[in-house]
This record gives sequence, C-alpha cells and structure tokens, in this order.
Amino acid sequence: MSFKRRIIDELETVGGRHDEPEIYSGAPGDPGLAGGPDSMSWEINGDLASLVVGGSSAIIMEVLHPSVMAGVFEQSSYRTEPIQRAQNTLGYVLRTTFGTTAAATRVIERVKKVHSHINGTRPDGVPYRALDPELIAWVHTCIPWAVMNAFDRYGRPLTTAEKDRYLTEQAVIGRMGGAEWVPETTAELDDYVARMKPKLSLNEQTRSFIDFLAGDTGGPDAASTRKQVEGRLGLRGSMSLMPDWARHLTSTYHPALAQRLYFDQANRLQAGVVRWAYPELPCKRLALERCAPGTRVAAAATPEAVAS
Repeated sequence: MSFKRRIIDELETVGGRHDEPEIYSGAPGDPGLAGGPDSMSWEINGDLASLVVGGSSAIIMEVLHPSVMAGVFEQSSYRTEPIQRAQNTLGYVLRTTFGTTAAATRVIERVKKVHSHINGTRPDGVPYRALDPELIAWVHTCIPWAVMNAFDRYGRPLTTAEKDRYLTEQAVIGRMGGAEWVPETTAELDDYVARMKPKLSLNEQTRSFIDFLAGDTGGPDAASTRKQVEGRLGLRGSMSLMPDWARHLTSTYHPALAQRLYFDQANRLQAGVVRWAYPELPCKRLALERCAPGTRVAAAATPEAVAS
C-alpha cells in the first residue's frame, strides 16, 4: 500500500468519506445553506486540512463551557464510540455546508431532536439543557472560529472582509440550529468571546476529556506513552489557534519561540500532507457538480424560506 493511500485510509477511517449522493447530489443548482460555489464557506470548509488542524481546538473551546462539558461527559458516547463521534461532528459541518438545502435542514433538525433529550445538572449544581440558545450559539461559533483561523494561518491569508463573509454565511446554520444570535463579523466575534470568557472554566470533567483526546483513557486501552505525547503535542498545536488565555486555562500554552520553531512547522506540514493526499472532499465535488453551469440555478436559502 502506498504512503498516500495509507494517509487517505487514515483520514477516512477517523473522519468518514462523506460522499452520500442523497445528501450532496440532486436539486440541480441548489446552493444549499452556506452560499454555494462562490462562498467563503465552500472554500474554507472544503479544505480538509483546515478542518483537521482546527478540529481539536474547536472541540476543546466548546467544552470549556461547563454546561456543554456536562452534557458531553454524562450523556454522549465519546468514550465508547470515539470514531463515530468524530465522523458525526465532521459530517455536520460538511452536510450543512455542502448538502442540498433540504438535506442540510434535515441534518440540523435531526441533531436538534437528539439534543432535546439532553438535560441534566452540572457537578456544581447548575441545571443545563442542550437546546439552550446560549449553548448552541457557543458550540456553533467555536467551529467556524477555529477552522477560519487554521485556514488563515496555514492555507492562505484572509482579509477581514472575507472572514466577515464566512462568519455571516455560517451564522445561518447557527440560527437554524437554535441559537438566537451568533457573531457575523470578526468584530462581533471578538466581543462575543470576551463576553463568554467569564462563563468558561476547566473542571475535572474537562481535564478527563482533554486527557481522553490525548489518548490517556485512564484504563487498559490507553495509548502508549509515545502516542500520548504525540497526542498532547497535537492538541497544543491546534490550540495555538486560540487566545493565550484559553491556552493557559487548558495547559496547552507554549512560548512564541516554540510556536515558530515547532508548532507552526508541524501544523503546516500536517496541512500540506492532508492537502496532497486529499485535495478535494467528495462532498464538495458532488456539490460542485450539482451547481455546475447549465443546471437550473436555485435561489439562495434563508432560514425563513426553509422554515416555511
């Protein structure tokens, strides 16, 4: 088996293939929810390398909200079905970006239905429910925030206008998911993160979750010491996309010199290898075929139109 084939197999084993025609084909000319072929969402979310590099930091930032962490820790299958969870998370991003309007809407409604049963009480006694608009807004925001930063740093530099376009396109998905408001510009994102910062913290559940991401399961199935070291370095590299305060909070901080000499190089190498082995996601190819010149062009979807 060639080196390239091994990389492709590893990527698809962890993240899935995402080539379902019932989701990404059909409805000729339908641009879906995120804006279609000329959108920033199709360029950025179509870059698997940025999704890979930014993925861990998005997940860690999400669970820094103790209510999100409690729901994940107590009521998800991340310990018993980690691969399926990873595929579902990536699938949600890709399906809502590249899927037809109808398919993407079904995915969002399905996730909302599952989340409607997730309620409980945090270790500190605070009740939570997964469909709380504040939690949905935070979880939604962390993904485009991390992926956009990864693309900007290890893909191509983005202008402020391009970042604003991307956030605005992605905001449609966040609101359809149940958020009352999500940031649509980089200025709004900065203000929003500043407002959310006092609500974020690290507790025993979060520490256990981050250990699990690094391969330390606390049991006989734990990864080898070498794999755990590599895992923690990978988490540090991904978290370097996030603010210093978040890196200090999660014990993933390292000095700027280490960032330049090691982590930037490691992230750039990882991104380059992923792009070499997987230059185009199957779901993006199918979506581009759906919207190819000569097909009937559908109007861009709006939350109001989808809901009607």
